[in-house]
Amino acid sequence: MKESILHQIFTKSVGLKRRIVFPEAGIDPRALHAVSDLEKAGAVSPILLSIDNNVQALADEIGVSFSDKVTIIDVGDEQGQKKRVKFFEEKLSHKNPSPEQILKLASDSVMTAGWLVATGRADGAVAGSIASTADVIRAALRTIGTAKGAKLVSSSFLMEMAGGRVLTYADCGVVPYPDAEQLADIAITSGYTHQVLTGQDPSIAFLSFSTKGSALHESVDLVRNALSIASQKKPDWQMDGELQFDAAFMPEVAKRKAPGSPVAGKANVYIFPNLDAGNIAYKITERIGGATAIGPILQGLAKPYMDLSRGCSKDDIFYAACIASVLSTQE
Repeated sequence: MKESILHQIFTKSVGLKRRIVFPEAGIDPRALHAVSDLEKAGAVSPILLSIDNNVQALADEIGVSFSDKVTIIDVGDEQGQKKRVKFFEEKLSHKNPSPEQILKLASDSVMTAGWLVATGRADGAVAGSIASTADVIRAALRTIGTAKGAKLVSSSFLMEMAGGRVLTYADCGVVPYPDAEQLADIAITSGYTHQVLTGQDPSIAFLSFSTKGSALHESVDLVRNALSIASQKKPDWQMDGELQFDAAFMPEVAKRKAPGSPVAGKANVYIFPNLDAGNIAYKITERIGGATAIGPILQGLAKPYMDLSRGCSKDDIFYAACIASVLSTQE
């Protein structure tokens, strides 16, 4: 029987032993349990951020123990704070922040996690079980920044279908109404995400309510323009549009609606024209289609910073860390 994509990602992570930082480990029992499981499985080398010894206090309270291989960093350590103050002063010099604002950033665990990744002290970070998505993205942008060639942060979901087929859906969680440039950017970063996590070459479908001119509308024009921009940037990748979902997904429909398309009927990366469509689609695919939705996966960053749902389980945190580990190999 074929291994699930999550197990494949976990196996890759075990071989990498990446340093993944958990800024919420001192305030969320789910994070501590996940870290304990990750250490026992040998999936990552955990770095925990502590304020006033809250990691150890919480570990004692819930009965979780760690070996000395787990690194615990005191966010209040004076030397570390001085380094972060200097970092944020240089990083945000164009905004002329006050000393109080800089100190607040340097004392924040989610920001500190991003600083560790940005400065090479960690390979990736996982947060969001307590912090909001906005806070996680803000921390990632102010520390790590966007990847070379990427203009924005977006999100994707790996969708593992009941039969084992793995698709990538984007954007399902960050950019509400992308313009053509942004949609092209989302497509390219989603292609990289799919490639790194699944090992498959991306076959990208730009989705619409129209297939190859079957309808005329400004929203269809936006999708066509996005395809044109993305194709110029990645001429060696397979991508096509505008395509309706059935034409992109089903070979028999593709033959009728988009004959000769290099993508129709076999797409593995699905780019939705807006957040409404993407968010609704992934939830329908999960709840009615029986797929496993893996994400959201923040993409477009220079290094991985995973955002969790505040309703996540310890297993969600476990696999988010494994995904961050594998994504850290992306050049």
